[in-house]
Amino acid sequence: MSLCAIVVSFRTGPSLAPCVDALRSAAGVDEIVLVDNGNDAAETATLDACAADPRVRLLRGHGNVGFAAGCNLGARAAAGDVLAFVNPDVILERDALARLTDALASAPPPALVGGDLRDAQGRPERGSRRERLTFWRALTYASGLTRLEPVLPVFRDFNRHRDPLPAAPVRVGAISGALLAMRRVDFEALGGFDEAYFVHVEDLDLCRRAEQRGWPVLFAPGPHGVHVRSTSAADAGFVAAHKARGMARYLDKFAQGPIERVLARLAGLVLNR
Repeated sequence: MSLCAIVVSFRTGPSLAPCVDALRSAAGVDEIVLVDNGNDAAETATLDACAADPRVRLLRGHGNVGFAAGCNLGARAAAGDVLAFVNPDVILERDALARLTDALASAPPPALVGGDLRDAQGRPERGSRRERLTFWRALTYASGLTRLEPVLPVFRDFNRHRDPLPAAPVRVGAISGALLAMRRVDFEALGGFDEAYFVHVEDLDLCRRAEQRGWPVLFAPGPHGVHVRSTSAADAGFVAAHKARGMARYLDKFAQGPIERVLARLAGLVLNR
């Protein structure tokens, strides 16, 4: 299967260059699509330099259309059988995408496979493997009640990064869009990312729609690379506001029954302020 790595960037900062350099030297990468959502001068120069690589396709001129829409733009421009979405602040190990492709090939299609990213100290990233996000789990997480999980399992945290690492890919409720691979045909069958999410939560939405179809959502143990974080020059308040709006959309979209739908819309009034 031919593999295309897709990177969407917006004012990413100094992590963009090592992210793309790692992809250009990675094993098993046939194509790289770089989606420029409106970077500053330094990132623009980095992307221009990378465009000299014949495997690289650079998309720009559309402005900041949001992360979900940028990923869809990259997917439409890609020619590969497998699409790997990689955040621009992720520095992958050389064989990471080859290992993810192998995990995907071993899974009965259709399937999604998420990678095992670490922080600078080597600790598993919080969002890499999760339970399915429900209204109850969102409420307990937002309220901090998940701290009571050791004595009251009803307040179980939907993030499961502290669980023991499995020896092989395992089925989970959701994976992180920071490193996610799936077959192109399956991505297209799902309709891609929901572009009503500007940034954040679009990965949870994609996993939920796959799960509704009975598709396995898999977490593959690694480690596969480092998620640098905190290098972006994007306004933190802007990002936080869109994350809140995305969560409100998700809770309403996947509400179970009339009571939960009412509660989800009340939550949306608070989150969308």
